[in-house]
Amino acid sequence: MRFTPTRPFSKMSSPATESADVLSQSRRLPTIGGPIFALTVLFLMNLLNYIDRYSFFAVGVDIKKSFDINDYWYGWLAVAFMVVYTVVSPVMGWLGDRYDRRVLLASGVALWSLATVGSAFSYDYYHMAFWRSLLGVGEASYGVIAPALIADLFPVEKRGKAMGVYYLALPLGGALGFGLGGWIGQHWGWSRAFLVVGLPGLLAAAAGLLIHDPGRGASEDGRVAGKADRPRMADYAKLFTIPTFVLNTIGMAAVTFATGAYAAYGANFYQTVRGMSMSQATAWIGAMTAVAGLLGIVLGTGLADFGTRFTRRSYLLLAALVTAAAVPLAIYAILDDKSVGSLTMLFGAMVLLSMVLGPCNTVIANVVPANKRASGFAVYIFLIHVFGDITSPVLLGWISTYFGRPTVADSWLGFLFASVGANPVGDENLTVAMLAVAPVLAIGAFFFLLGSRHLPDDQMRVIEAGGHAEGPAAVPH
Repeated sequence: MRFTPTRPFSKMSSPATESADVLSQSRRLPTIGGPIFALTVLFLMNLLNYIDRYSFFAVGVDIKKSFDINDYWYGWLAVAFMVVYTVVSPVMGWLGDRYDRRVLLASGVALWSLATVGSAFSYDYYHMAFWRSLLGVGEASYGVIAPALIADLFPVEKRGKAMGVYYLALPLGGALGFGLGGWIGQHWGWSRAFLVVGLPGLLAAAAGLLIHDPGRGASEDGRVAGKADRPRMADYAKLFTIPTFVLNTIGMAAVTFATGAYAAYGANFYQTVRGMSMSQATAWIGAMTAVAGLLGIVLGTGLADFGTRFTRRSYLLLAALVTAAAVPLAIYAILDDKSVGSLTMLFGAMVLLSMVLGPCNTVIANVVPANKRASGFAVYIFLIHVFGDITSPVLLGWISTYFGRPTVADSWLGFLFASVGANPVGDENLTVAMLAVAPVLAIGAFFFLLGSRHLPDDQMRVIEAGGHAEGPAAVPH
């Protein structure tokens, strides 16, 4: 491939635009190819990220046994990387709006890969917690920067498809993480699983230094919605004056709560409660993650676009409908004692929840001005994780441990849950814990519905300020 220097600033660029991007340009580093090569590298980064993330959940039962911990402490271990990821994301969003994005991307990918490899050498709970926490720093470095970079690489009419391709890595990486992690863990032990999935990330990090960064606002002809200079902290606070941003974020936090619960405890549930082997449970969960994710993203994107022919509230009305429809499936999936029926119901719920990813995350891009998008996504990601998949594994772990106590199991409340099939297994009751997902989803559907009322007006404000609204595209969680 031909090496070319990073594209210099256009003579037609405004001084404000040049000022906004001067520190992000690394003229000494060569680039390879154009937007397609960059998207390919970013897709591979995202794929490896989700393989690393879900391989941990695949070997969760064996890690519990190795460190002699219960569901509550496993829950904290499961969210250690997400806690750090969430705290660091706003900082990375601030840096991503100012400094060289290629260096930040590559550094983050290299760090998370080293942390995954380091997890293989953990010999107690605290060492594993350290490596899982370090993983969060690496993920945050690219997690909030990549969507903004893709938005600059592709014009509005192609941006939705580009984002969709990038986030197809979510279901594919989740499936590979569960499948590879479970298979390697069962045959070679959980520590070797981390070695196998962690090392390829170093190659992706090197490739990240060579992708093309066209500059902020490049796909919008340099026109930056709102202020043209770099946003200040006071500008970020204004995100909370956008009703759609707030209400959509609450709804997505509820969906993230559910997906975090299924990721952390899904394979565990089918092993400890339904009696599957590790390879069986992880293979089923992995395959369902891939198919449900792909099907859900395609359906959500298509239906949301189709719905705009009839109403500008389409994106969030669809989210409200499918999230509400997932509630009964989430209940019956856990209570059905037949594995086939249970997995079928869970698959249906996963498809419905995947359908919200494209429309709801595109809403964030559509209602946030272009010069604040990296930070807008950072704040958004921070909130959905704090109230979503950071909360759910810990809360579900506590519920499982609490309702597994003999005194609670023998109480009227314990008998009530037992009457519907939610019985403890040993000193834990993961069935009751998994049932907690349903009411949270009902709350999320309600806030999506409220947000749909404000969506048309909030999108119009951004368009009138010089930004552009684009079609559905998924964003990771």
